[in-house]
Amino acid sequence: MRVPRLLAIIGLLALVGCSETIPQLNERPAKFYEKAVSFTGRVARIQEFPSETLLEVADANERRILVRAQGRPDAATGDWVKVRGVLVPEARVGETSVYDVVAAEEILPVRPPFFRNLF
Repeated sequence: MRVPRLLAIIGLLALVGCSETIPQLNERPAKFYEKAVSFTGRVARIQEFPSETLLEVADANERRILVRAQGRPDAATGDWVKVRGVLVPEARVGETSVYDVVAAEEILPVRPPFFRNLF
């Protein structure tokens, strides 16, 4: 009796995870300014500049956030990635200022989620 209950709790904790979600970052960005964040999403759009790249990353429900990466990340449009970086209130990309953008420290390829529209 105890083992199934314990397994259910462990499974629930594994499902919840520890990283932030794109809606959480968009809803209250000031809460996460200058803090390390990590999230998983699909690369929706890429815009390249001479020394950096601006990515638009979307979750399974098409909620989006901008990610600034130095150089060219190993990701193409449609790829699922895990982004680790710092959410900053403003960043210069090319000649333009962008607001509420994640300055990426690491962009890693990941598999798509099994249950995309679960939450």
